[in-house]
Amino acid sequence: MARRATTAKRKKAAPKKSSRKKTAPKKKSGGIGRLMLGGAFVAGTLSAIIAVGSMLELDRASDEFGRTSDQRAPDYALAEPEHKPMLRKDYQLPKTPPPAMEGRTGYLIDENGRQSVDPGQGGQNLSDFVGTPPPSRPKQEILPGDSGSDSPATTVAPGGNDVPWRKYAALAPDAGQKPVIAIVIDDAGLDQPRTARTTELPGPITISYLPYARDLQPQVNAARKAGHEVMLHMPMEPSSKSVDPGPHALFADFDRQKILSEMNWMLDRFDGYVGVNNHMGSKFTADPERMQIVMEVMKSRGLLFLDSRTSAKSVGYSTANQFGVPAITRDVFIDDADDATKIAEMLERTERVAAKQGYAIAIGHPRDLTISALRKWIPEIEARGFVLVPVTDILRRSSQSVTG
Repeated sequence: MARRATTAKRKKAAPKKSSRKKTAPKKKSGGIGRLMLGGAFVAGTLSAIIAVGSMLELDRASDEFGRTSDQRAPDYALAEPEHKPMLRKDYQLPKTPPPAMEGRTGYLIDENGRQSVDPGQGGQNLSDFVGTPPPSRPKQEILPGDSGSDSPATTVAPGGNDVPWRKYAALAPDAGQKPVIAIVIDDAGLDQPRTARTTELPGPITISYLPYARDLQPQVNAARKAGHEVMLHMPMEPSSKSVDPGPHALFADFDRQKILSEMNWMLDRFDGYVGVNNHMGSKFTADPERMQIVMEVMKSRGLLFLDSRTSAKSVGYSTANQFGVPAITRDVFIDDADDATKIAEMLERTERVAAKQGYAIAIGHPRDLTISALRKWIPEIEARGFVLVPVTDILRRSSQSVTG
């Protein structure tokens, strides 16, 4: 029997593969992810703000610290020796040379316009004044604040009223027979804000300026306009090598020409002063030979000398007498310690010295506590029977003969 032919089964065609790749289903970001992302953004922003604020605060603090440092009073060398440098090394000295000598303190001009020295002050040859050193005095210890006065006798050669110590003397009130007190504020000029506050004190007081300070003539003019007397605070070598007396200071190992050169630089820095007192100088003022050179210059310029007495070995006062230079010595240091109680004690001591010997010279410095104490104390001493006067007035009173 014949079989029926059957048709072959067709194989199903394989599905065509699509060229498109299937994309993975997108995952929906949850709420936690969004919070974390937002938190990170906020944290970064806050960190940036804090960083900027910190930088601004540091900059402000640094600027304020700099201003405070500029206004801070220097650590003045009051009791020698000290064990650290007392002044900065970067003194910012002027680049221009000092002005011409004509018409300045100590250089008198004759009728022909030539530089000359008043006949009462001696010849122009400084060696004319060199003499035999006086006999040494008995050494005695001078403690801070103690009276260091020598014998008040001072004799100088005759001269006119044009010598600077007379010409630039401040007006003194009529004290009659009352005891008088002179307040000297030295180390002036370097700290200009505090020096200006010193100028505002009731006067007359005597203000002594460091020669290496800036803007000296305007400061001096302001002081003299306020009725105060002006001196030059001349730096000299202290006993301790660690203490810096400042540029152009006089050192004991200088030869004659070097001393004259440095003195002329300092003395020509400004005008209108009556004389000089030593800044530091416990070593230099104890050297008779070097102090003779100093007094030659003082004599030739018609200046007075106030011995700050930073050392009991000082020969400043006696050498001045030898050369006929008007001279006087310090009695009390007001602010050896920058302490209000001790400053008050030294002012009381000043009154006791004045009551005993008829006059007293007290030296202080342009410090906040000292200025505040003097502002209160000066008006009070009048009620207690004392009169405030400039140094030149005490020089006249204490000297047996001052005619130079």
